[in-house]
Amino acid sequence: MAENLGEIPSGEKEFAESTKRIRDIVEFPEISEEEFYSLLEKASRSYGGDLPHRTYSLCPETRRVVPALVWEKDGKVWITKKCPEGMITDLYYEDVELYHRFSEWRWEKKELYSTNVENSGMNCPLDCGLCPRHRSHTNLLNIVLTNRCNLSCWYCLPRDEEVLFRIHGKPLIAKMEDVASLVEFKYRVEIDGFSGEYGTPDWLEVLTFRDGKAEWARVTKFLRRKHEGKVYRIVTHTGRTIRTTPEHKFLVYSGGELVKKRADELEPGDELVILWSFNEEGERFEIDLLEAFKELPDEEKRKIYVRGISGLDLSPLREEYGDAVYRWRDGDSIPLNAFYKLNADGNFRLGRDGTSHELPSRLEVTPELAKLIGYFIADGHYTDNDLRITVAHEDVEREITGILERLGLPYSSLELEGKAKQIVIDSGLMRLVFKYALGIPEKAEKKRLPRNFLRFPFEARVALLSGLFNGDGYVVRGKKHLNIGYASVSRELIRDMLYLLASLGVFAKVYTVPKEKMKGANHDLHRLYIAGQDMVKLLELLELREGRRGRLGEIGKRDSARVGDFFVDTVERIETEEYSGYVYDLEVDAEEHAFVAGDGVLISNCFFYAKEGQPIYEPTLEQIRTMLRNAKKEHPIGANAVQFTGGEPTLREDLIEIIKIAKEEGYDHVQLNTDGIKLAFEPELVKKIREAGVNTLYLSYDGMTPQTNWKNHWEVPLIFKNVRKANGPGIVLVPTTIRNVNDHELGAIINFGLNHLDIVRGVNFQPISQVGRVPKTERQRFRITIPGAIKRIEEQTNGAIAKEDWYPIPIAGHIARFFEAFTGSRYYMTSHFACGAATYVFLDRENRRVVPIPRFIDVEGFVEFLEEKAEEIEQWKTMGRLRKLKLGAEIFMKFRSFYDEKYAPRGLSVLDLIKNAFMHGNYDALGKFHENALFIGMMHFMDEYNYDVERVERCVIHYAMPDGRIVPFCTFNVIPELYRDKVQAQFSYTWDEWKALHPDWDYKKDKYFRNKEFVEKMRNSELYRKTYIDIENYFGQRE
Repeated sequence: MAENLGEIPSGEKEFAESTKRIRDIVEFPEISEEEFYSLLEKASRSYGGDLPHRTYSLCPETRRVVPALVWEKDGKVWITKKCPEGMITDLYYEDVELYHRFSEWRWEKKELYSTNVENSGMNCPLDCGLCPRHRSHTNLLNIVLTNRCNLSCWYCLPRDEEVLFRIHGKPLIAKMEDVASLVEFKYRVEIDGFSGEYGTPDWLEVLTFRDGKAEWARVTKFLRRKHEGKVYRIVTHTGRTIRTTPEHKFLVYSGGELVKKRADELEPGDELVILWSFNEEGERFEIDLLEAFKELPDEEKRKIYVRGISGLDLSPLREEYGDAVYRWRDGDSIPLNAFYKLNADGNFRLGRDGTSHELPSRLEVTPELAKLIGYFIADGHYTDNDLRITVAHEDVEREITGILERLGLPYSSLELEGKAKQIVIDSGLMRLVFKYALGIPEKAEKKRLPRNFLRFPFEARVALLSGLFNGDGYVVRGKKHLNIGYASVSRELIRDMLYLLASLGVFAKVYTVPKEKMKGANHDLHRLYIAGQDMVKLLELLELREGRRGRLGEIGKRDSARVGDFFVDTVERIETEEYSGYVYDLEVDAEEHAFVAGDGVLISNCFFYAKEGQPIYEPTLEQIRTMLRNAKKEHPIGANAVQFTGGEPTLREDLIEIIKIAKEEGYDHVQLNTDGIKLAFEPELVKKIREAGVNTLYLSYDGMTPQTNWKNHWEVPLIFKNVRKANGPGIVLVPTTIRNVNDHELGAIINFGLNHLDIVRGVNFQPISQVGRVPKTERQRFRITIPGAIKRIEEQTNGAIAKEDWYPIPIAGHIARFFEAFTGSRYYMTSHFACGAATYVFLDRENRRVVPIPRFIDVEGFVEFLEEKAEEIEQWKTMGRLRKLKLGAEIFMKFRSFYDEKYAPRGLSVLDLIKNAFMHGNYDALGKFHENALFIGMMHFMDEYNYDVERVERCVIHYAMPDGRIVPFCTFNVIPELYRDKVQAQFSYTWDEWKALHPDWDYKKDKYFRNKEFVEKMRNSELYRKTYIDIENYFGQRE
């Protein structure tokens, strides 16, 4: 594999590029609740009945099983259901004519009589296994070998989400984007659908969780990437909030331990870990006004004078300012804008033009100044020339004027009729200190604490709080409750106060009153309140004014709720919002891989640790053998084909042994579902898996360009090379098909397969399954069904492969009936007619044309003939060898009447190939058939929106689970909380157990890095050219 650090294959930028210009939107029809129930009442109920048809479906959010209506409108077939969350309609089939044609080939007979669960199936699909309701035996058994993969995912915070950082050892609450501006993003990386860049700052720290303590940890990587879509806003019971991308993981307290859970999987009641307190000693803090005032507008700089400059050499300024330099020297003062050109250091005095009031250039934040700041934030505002604080109580007025006198600040009072009294701080210079040096914004809804408040010494932080609570605090006292609170329309100010209180060891709750509930309000009101033992501690710290103290009265004994430095808080509600722009995340040098963000919520860090620390699911060899045997026991037809999947199954070191076990257990067909990355760089592995018994590589292949096939576009030439060298296994290309993303390349993918027919046995398109909570707009943009894909193939192949060339999967059941009667072997593919479709195409190289099998064989006539013969044979009591030979000859001779030589491909003995495949029906005969024909199939797996229980009952692709159950594909993956995730969690190794078993293993070693050198090498190689460029176009001119 590529060794140099590069990009982990992604898809985010490719997906974003693909969806810039949406070409085709599906308009979902509206149907009223009254219309729905009216149609439901008269709908057919038997399988394959006329439209409208009644079935059952799954509600996406509430997970209820409800009646559903399959109905026709505008030439398409839709599925609608009434859920507690509302009426939901989705596209079921894009061509009603094809729906009806395929329904004629439905298979009615039940082919499974054994069960592996005791459930009746009455609650299908919520109590699933192969129950008495299930009708189809396992055609393809899936076994998940691992949840490890060679790709990963990251998850991030929006640009304006805030984190408590320590920058060069100094604590600061800052937006992610502001800290990002200080980071040098040197490295690019791509991870499982996301691409971005990162830097490695050595000066940045965040708070993390260590054995219950809040401690600083170094940030080793700072990441950013683009994000278009939803972000989740999590609100806790105590009012904490944080916003993240859907994938971001939170530390959830569950069963006495911390587990990680995605934002889009959180539910109300989940218990999150919240910062209670942290130790920040603070220090003597001075504001360097000369440094801070560099951000002033030029007009303000000209009005401020630096005084005490007698020791400075002003001669460098003479050329620019002339004689003014002499006036400055004699007056011992110089305008600030001119002073900056001297690059001088030292202690000076600052004053405004025409005023005697001065401030030291290094202004210490004393407790008295901090308290004044608190009062200003609580009840103050800026004017163009000064600062003003509203005072409604005499004791507050006395305290503020006393502070101003001790600080030497000029002040006056202003009392307008009908208005509360205001204290005016008559210092334009102090106004600039508050606004620019302390960073206190204008307007009540934007107020914040000074940007460096966590650097204040302990006494100054306490004084700051005292000013805040004396200015705008309140006391609530009832018979059974007592708390002290603070209200503000600025949510950012409340966040600052939460961290300020936490730095003093005090925990507070937040309650928000929406503006809609307050008459005449323009902003939400955020109430912060402290109760219990935390209130006792706060009162011991604060110097509250007399009125507040009197209101509190006798406090009494209060209970403490504190546990260590953190607190377990429950999720109250979850909201989403649309977002566009950069998102950010961190990699933290801490064993817990977590950090505090937002209002103090402990979240997982991301990057290479996207799943690190989480359980590893890898069933043992014994469990795998048991799963294989369970599927073999199905009656009357045991499983004969297995697909090993993941994660990425090639990451298992014992893969060869697993393949051999499948062969030992009697599986004729063994298939490996893979991205092929390891097979590209390990040719010996290809040889080993072929020799062990793998028949087919089920290879992810989503398009013809690096944009549509970001996973393995550059590696496919090497995969093909190694497969040819090893003389197998055969390859089936598997494109996940998405409307507006890669649906314009379906014909090209088939053409690609035909150009590599020596190793490519088929192309199996899988229309996207939109699992999870997917907005209607996204389903309209990306939903495609089997008829939609067939239509595009017909268009993109210039009619060479048309709609009429396709048949539904259960047609194979009708053929299988003959084989059972003729040979005694039973193997039925009896899925729902809407689940899949297929055809075979032959390549006529002499005439450079592609010939689908229905063009020269009357498929329907031949199948009907076979059914007639099956009925005839079933009437016979015995069938001796001679009778069988005569019947075989009769069938072959009759077959000629369904075969049209004129349209058959030239240069191939197609008739012999088909005869051997049908007469012998074994894997050798079928293998030779596949070497000369390309299978083209489609399998549309369901999601919550198009879920049809009738389809689930007839599913033929099943997952085996270590608990003994065998579960339909669309149950296993669509309801993971009951099946896939739940059972894998039960049978997983903990992180510690896995590391103990594999001491030399490292999570990052699983990951595949694709560097630019490799891409360029492949792009310029002969192998790449032969694979992608120097190939035939078998479908004529394409757009």
